[in-house]
Amino acid sequence: MRVFVIAEAGICHDGELGKAFKLCDAAKACGADAVKFQHFSSQALWNDDRIKHLELTDAEVQVIAKHCAYIGIEFMATPFGVRECEFLAPLVKRMKVASGCLQKRGLLAAVGATHLPVILSTGMQTLESVRVAVEAMGYPADLTLLHCTSAYPCPLDQVNLRAMDSLADDWAYPVGFSDHTQGITVAIAAAARGATVLEKHLTLDRNAEGPDHKASIEPTEFRVMVSAIRTVEAALGDGVKRAQPSEAETRRAWYGD
Repeated sequence: MRVFVIAEAGICHDGELGKAFKLCDAAKACGADAVKFQHFSSQALWNDDRIKHLELTDAEVQVIAKHCAYIGIEFMATPFGVRECEFLAPLVKRMKVASGCLQKRGLLAAVGATHLPVILSTGMQTLESVRVAVEAMGYPADLTLLHCTSAYPCPLDQVNLRAMDSLADDWAYPVGFSDHTQGITVAIAAAARGATVLEKHLTLDRNAEGPDHKASIEPTEFRVMVSAIRTVEAALGDGVKRAQPSEAETRRAWYGD
């Protein structure tokens, strides 16, 4: 199965439309399947303007979506409120729910009402709280659960990749991984463990000021990660134990058949 790789541009555009376009272009050049932004109101989220400078207007989101269509990469955006969800529904092929929104019953109901495929991050959650969120969405027919640790960056000893197995055992839904570690090793390991979706933050400059840059990787490293994930896919195979075509000559030498 091909891993669906999401370049999480998030808020690494720093509130600049031109930088958002560059992130889209970089994601496409790196081989990502989609590039994802965030649509929110600082006032609605925090009752203040602490991240107002990182907001994207509706008009800017529409322009970014058009740019993605022009360059040939899927546009995604995470809504942080019901209004944003309803606005985004005609612009996206699938909905993404952030880990911090799993207790927002109104938003979850709105996401379910779109009847779009859903990718649900599960940072800070237990299996029970995930279950409650899935119920609030009305048990979407097309749902992927992303294991995630909501720390930026995430310490390696708190990644807990084996929790992907717990999610897979608890549900019949596909499982993926939203990676907030530094570097690309853990993302590649997640692909090897069977992640169907891999989300990784992308920035143009890890040294830039802002909340997400340090937990992101730059385009050159992102490209290497995507290439490695595609190599892992090719190596995983179908799991059936049998002689491979490349073994034919060696088998004839040993067994004569």
